[in-house]
Amino acid sequence: MKKLINRYALFSAFSFGLAALPAGAANTFYAPGDLVLYFQQEGGTNTVYANLGNTATAFRDASSNNINFLNLNSTLTSAFGENWETDSSIYAGLAGVWGTSNTNSTLTNGDPHRTLYVSSSRNSVGTIGSANSTGWDLVTAGTGAMTTGATGMFTMNNTFETQYDVQSTVSLTSISTIDEQNPFSSPGLQGNAFGAFAGGVQQKGSASTFGDFGGAVGETEFALDLYRVLARNNISGQVAGDLRIGSFEGTVTVGSNGQVSFMAIPEPSSTVLIGLTAGAFVLRRRRSV
Repeated sequence: MKKLINRYALFSAFSFGLAALPAGAANTFYAPGDLVLYFQQEGGTNTVYANLGNTATAFRDASSNNINFLNLNSTLTSAFGENWETDSSIYAGLAGVWGTSNTNSTLTNGDPHRTLYVSSSRNSVGTIGSANSTGWDLVTAGTGAMTTGATGMFTMNNTFETQYDVQSTVSLTSISTIDEQNPFSSPGLQGNAFGAFAGGVQQKGSASTFGDFGGAVGETEFALDLYRVLARNNISGQVAGDLRIGSFEGTVTVGSNGQVSFMAIPEPSSTVLIGLTAGAFVLRRRRSV
């Protein structure tokens, strides 16, 4: 495991303008249960962590969209170069979990231990507010996969929590555990993410663009559907859901300008007058722009 930071790693971290933590400190911009948007480059030496906010309070059952709430352009440029948005060797994913116990019945914001928030690559623009990806089903894999997945996510995000004090950061692969938890089984083919998600949870960059997705500024280069997967559904007071089957919570997007947005509900529609027929108004529903 890559837990120790050597002198070279510290020098490289500060050369990126990062804030490394002293021993025993904790990232004031992150807490377990926050959703991490992360990037890696196949064969590269840099990864990126970015905290998007609490999984439950910011993303679960959201009633509104949050457009352009974080700009990662400078961070991604530092990690992968000025043309990161067209680099097909860069992958992005989402992961969040607050606890890993399979016996503790404590809830945090209505979520039991091992409640996984995880991404799946969106296939096309589709309908905003609806999934356009393969959802996660861990029913057959069982509770062991939930524990393994929770432990893997917690391990990956713990590096961000204990080694840095920033909202987003470039982390060398010698320090981060993103590459370890999201391996490639062969060039261009992702392996078993977090030990539980076959085929990986990340999306390949510049594989396709999704246009001006839901009003987010700039061409959308990454569109990641977010799922909540419950390990338990028998704790009094918890927010209910199907056991080990992912529920779609919305789509996190990253534009070519580095802007991050979250789309949970469809675009609003407006009614416009387009003509007259036999004395009656002819109306058509049109998406707002």
